[in-house]
Amino acid sequence: YAMHHLDFWNFTRKYSIKIGMKRIFIIFVCYLLGTSLIKGQSVFNEKSIKSFEFETSLGTTYGLDKYVGDKCFGLAFALEGRYNFKKHPLDLGLEIYCGSTLRNYDGEDQSCRIASIMIFSDYNFNRGKRISPFAGLGVGVASCDVVVGSYGDEGGRYIISPRVGIEFLRHIRLTCYSRLCMKAYNNIGLSIGYAFGGGLKNDIIPV
Repeated sequence: YAMHHLDFWNFTRKYSIKIGMKRIFIIFVCYLLGTSLIKGQSVFNEKSIKSFEFETSLGTTYGLDKYVGDKCFGLAFALEGRYNFKKHPLDLGLEIYCGSTLRNYDGEDQSCRIASIMIFSDYNFNRGKRISPFAGLGVGVASCDVVVGSYGDEGGRYIISPRVGIEFLRHIRLTCYSRLCMKAYNNIGLSIGYAFGGGLKNDIIPV
């Protein structure tokens, strides 16, 4: 009876964590979409936006799929160069990403690592303002590899990554994203980054 009770408790705890992460992701997406709908009609000065920016970001990931072991929080790092279109609140970027979907299996950390090159495009709401939500999509290719152990599922894959976020003070970017390429590697993530060279040409903060 005690063993069955313990198994039930472990199952309930794992299921609750999974549902909780999904709820946080959904709530965050809904908040950003709501903010965008309210402020999406704001007018920006198309001539004042700098054309090029370069972002470095650091974040954490959490697995989406059922696989061996218990899910853990992994690390992710990315570099992205972006071009901002002047006549439209859109950008086009090229990103290099390396992240780990981490699990603890048999007392050891198992890292399902993704190294990818992707092309991203974002729609920026209130571009040029101190608070600017954005939503975008990226596609590309990824190298998938299990750092500890080998299960025969490594190799190259196509990858897709939807993302939403908020840019603060035209440089600091908080991003919620998902990386989808293959089972065991799929994850959601949260990152914080800094965009060098972005923002307004005159460096005046609008009110």
